[in-house]
Amino acid sequence: MADVKSRSLQFVLALLAVLLTLSAVKAETGALNDPAAYCQAAGTIDAPDAKYRGPAVPDWMVAKAYPPEAIKAQKDAGVDPKRAIVWRCASGAVLMCVQGNAPQCGKASTSKTPTKAMQDYCAETPNADVIPLYVIGHENPMIYDWGCHGKEPIIKSQVFKVDAQGYPAELWQTVTP
Repeated sequence: MADVKSRSLQFVLALLAVLLTLSAVKAETGALNDPAAYCQAAGTIDAPDAKYRGPAVPDWMVAKAYPPEAIKAQKDAGVDPKRAIVWRCASGAVLMCVQGNAPQCGKASTSKTPTKAMQDYCAETPNADVIPLYVIGHENPMIYDWGCHGKEPIIKSQVFKVDAQGYPAELWQTVTP
């Protein structure tokens, strides 16, 4: 009789262990389908990695996008607004940016050294009030507004602050579902 009770107890304990393991796997998988839970687990990361299993941009994020005009412009152009949204994690929070047609949500260029293209532009266009983006480039968002003093490129003002991860802080917003 004691042998039957011992086997029954072992069976119950084994079954409980399997159920707890399945529950933990399900909870972990579910958490990685949601950006908020994913960011809580990931902490700080520049973009979702392979551990994130949810939609690239969930519907709730589109509804929270700022400025709303940016999302309206995407819809008016016949573009899915989800394609204009990027998100990342910072200290466990979800941060989102609407980037439109240019990579303005990327890591910021903090260089105070003018490029060759800027120098050439100022040499050809002395005292230009602004150096246009087609000269500066669209690869990384610029945090400085550049112009020409005579034939030399100069920083006229700082347009954006840079957050701890190196992104233009004013373009990113913390969002929750």
